[in-house]
Amino acid sequence: MLVRLLCCLVLTMVVLMPHGARAGCAEDVSKLMSRDTERLTTRFNRVARQAQQRGAGPRVVKEECRIARQLKPRLEDQLAALKQSGCAKDPKVGTMIADIVRGHEDDLAAVTKTATRSECR
Repeated sequence: MLVRLLCCLVLTMVVLMPHGARAGCAEDVSKLMSRDTERLTTRFNRVARQAQQRGAGPRVVKEECRIARQLKPRLEDQLAALKQSGCAKDPKVGTMIADIVRGHEDDLAAVTKTATRSECR
């Protein structure tokens, strides 16, 4: 949910930015944000919420672990790329990039916590 909100924010900022600033950073952010990663994050959050609300049955735990193993390297790669991006230093989009990074870090922390549980090994 947070990732979708941030992606919408990115799109809004790209549309509202002056054309000169938009060229480089818009392309960078677009390349760095992956739909597959967003879908996996959404699926992971849904399964994790289901496990909390209904209890973690073996099938739900197995699904949560599978998604966490797939999602962790993708989030790590995106985080590293976002942090190294020159757009993070741009005053017009730097705050937006920082928000995206914070959201990814929160998601990565949840995924890492799940992936290191004994049931996932």
